[in-house]
Amino acid sequence: MNEDRFVIWRGQIVDDATWKDNLPATKWKSSDEIPGWGSRYRVRVVGKDTEGKDVPDSQLEMATIMYPVTAGSGHGGSYQTSNLRKGSFVWGFYEDPDLKQGLVILGCLGNNEQIMLSRTTSISGFDPFSGYIRENVPYNDIPAEGSPIPPNGPRPLEGSNNQLQTSIADQEQLKKGQQEIPLAVPSSCDKLQLGAIQIEIQKFLQDIQDFKNQVNSWKNTILRPINENGKSYSIEEYITYKIQNVAEFISGQLKNLITEIQGYVTRKINGAAKETYDLLPPDLRASAKPAVETANDLLACLFRKIIKNLLGLVVKFLMQIAERFINAPLCAVENIVGSLLGKLTGLINSGVQAIMAPLNAILGTVDIAGDIIGFVEDIISFLSCQDQPECPEVTGWSIWNGPTRFTSSSNSNPLSIVNKVKTYASTVQQSVDPENFDFDLDFSDIFEDTCNVGPIFCGPPTVEFYGGGGSGAAGNVIVNAVGDILAVDLTSFGSGYTSAPVVRFVDACGTGRGATGRSIIGPVAGIGTTIGVVQVIIDNNGSGYLQTPNGDRGGDGRVWAYADQTTVKRADGKYDRPYYPGEIINVNPGDEVYSCGRNSVITQGQAYTAPQCSQQILPKQDKYLTSLELDDVTIENPGVNYNCSIDKIKITPDRGAILEYECDSYGSITKVKVVKRGIGFTEEPMIEIETETGYNARFRPVFRVNSIGEVIDPNQVISVIDCVGKV
Repeated sequence: MNEDRFVIWRGQIVDDATWKDNLPATKWKSSDEIPGWGSRYRVRVVGKDTEGKDVPDSQLEMATIMYPVTAGSGHGGSYQTSNLRKGSFVWGFYEDPDLKQGLVILGCLGNNEQIMLSRTTSISGFDPFSGYIRENVPYNDIPAEGSPIPPNGPRPLEGSNNQLQTSIADQEQLKKGQQEIPLAVPSSCDKLQLGAIQIEIQKFLQDIQDFKNQVNSWKNTILRPINENGKSYSIEEYITYKIQNVAEFISGQLKNLITEIQGYVTRKINGAAKETYDLLPPDLRASAKPAVETANDLLACLFRKIIKNLLGLVVKFLMQIAERFINAPLCAVENIVGSLLGKLTGLINSGVQAIMAPLNAILGTVDIAGDIIGFVEDIISFLSCQDQPECPEVTGWSIWNGPTRFTSSSNSNPLSIVNKVKTYASTVQQSVDPENFDFDLDFSDIFEDTCNVGPIFCGPPTVEFYGGGGSGAAGNVIVNAVGDILAVDLTSFGSGYTSAPVVRFVDACGTGRGATGRSIIGPVAGIGTTIGVVQVIIDNNGSGYLQTPNGDRGGDGRVWAYADQTTVKRADGKYDRPYYPGEIINVNPGDEVYSCGRNSVITQGQAYTAPQCSQQILPKQDKYLTSLELDDVTIENPGVNYNCSIDKIKITPDRGAILEYECDSYGSITKVKVVKRGIGFTEEPMIEIETETGYNARFRPVFRVNSIGEVIDPNQVISVIDCVGKV
């Protein structure tokens, strides 16, 4: 080595087809079986191997690694493997700088999402290419060539105001943290489990839409771009895999009801036969018994076939909603369950009529088919009776949002589902041959319902009250400019509460998270002895919530399309994935195009360019102004060892508020008194005690909401979106 010269080089590790066998991953009998030594990589060096690809990859020099002292050298078992891949850009030095030989790698340059990587190797050399050539791409990894960067810069990570979207793994972690998981609930409390079905469908829709966006970000999609749970999937296979999972859950719920219907019909037939058998003339008794047995056999065959084909019916149904649903509100779940259960009931009705025809000729008319709808109605409407089961108020859990409650059948209207079952059952009127029916039911009529399953505008969170024995409490959530929830302006106190209902903050697009609160009940002023919700205390302000709509659209806890994206709803009701500005879209007559806040229906086929939105037209919102004053201070931790005669309590910013406190003989805070309320709070103030001896006391302010007609000081008011009809 020339001691006077230290020459740095920079290059790129080429396709591993020429060097990956340098150190085999299997055992060897002798060193003669090893084609090389150590971890070495073929590198194309800038300034040395830059004349096109005149030097083939196989003839490029192999570079060795200089390890840090923390990695060890292999002596005494101290050794760590290198972690470089094909396509990596590396730099190092020459052992022989004069002949430019003896490549030693010192480090590598990091890749990021803004570097677009090719799915093929470089033709000219030094073009960025993926480290996943010929390999499957893990689902939780950064897309191989990075994500397309929107015109306005990288997207923020969903649910955060300041973190860049760095990888799909981050999105998966966020999604799983917010995901609601059903708890074990007595079946009598939610026999149809509409809430659990709703969550499964919402997760299914989100998985499919996320996957479509991910695949679109890959310019050179490989055959099987997804690897999940150790298995690789193509696009079609992945969608089928997700549909299969949800279909198994939904069909499992319906199977239980169908089994109950089978038992009912069987009991009805045998009961009718028993009542009429002794009344039959002797010449008919001999034929009655085998006729009843035949009917029971055919009936069992019919239900076996229905249950056998149930999964396929649900799969077919989900295939139709996969591209037509952006959201799955409760009304949509009622439509889905009502359609499936109704058409299956109609199928059972028709099958029973065919089975009973020969038997009726012997026993007389036994109206079983007409009673099946009534039996299904009884099953669905069990919660409408006076003697209701004792059901838990908390039926779900989210890692980040804590206890929650699914939209269950106790929240829905049983009569609504019953009517849907009757309506859809009437569409299956033909007489069914149990031996030859192909189960090709048509579910297209569900999409004629007026239930909104399309995207909604992302905006401020809403508040929900559930449990407590009462109903009717409602309010608007007050969000400050930085996305914190400060208070709830109650617009209705409700009535009939015997205990404090659970408070839940719902962000339709999942932009904000983490806020929690609790309700206080008491006599409602001016309404006699009515007990309602009179206050909401915010225990955690959360973060990232929107104060006003921002043009994004989505629902079910995620953003589906950003404000500058164009969306297309095809004439058949199917939605395309959102388009970025500048993308070319082929649209046809009847397609609805939404961009920059405008919705238009296409009248003639054309190539449409998604525009760059210089100005968004946001939906008109009813607003009113509020001013917050300090109403109370709750003690989260009383602390210890405070000197109550010397230590002062301080609030920052005070907005004119003055506080006093009391403590016990141990120096723990027992009470905080608001001497002067102050007014105009637009952020949560810090409340602390200036002390040299005490520690651990924590306090939380409770605000009173005042509506104001005129702005006195713009810095002391908060504009509130009226979601529940106050103005």
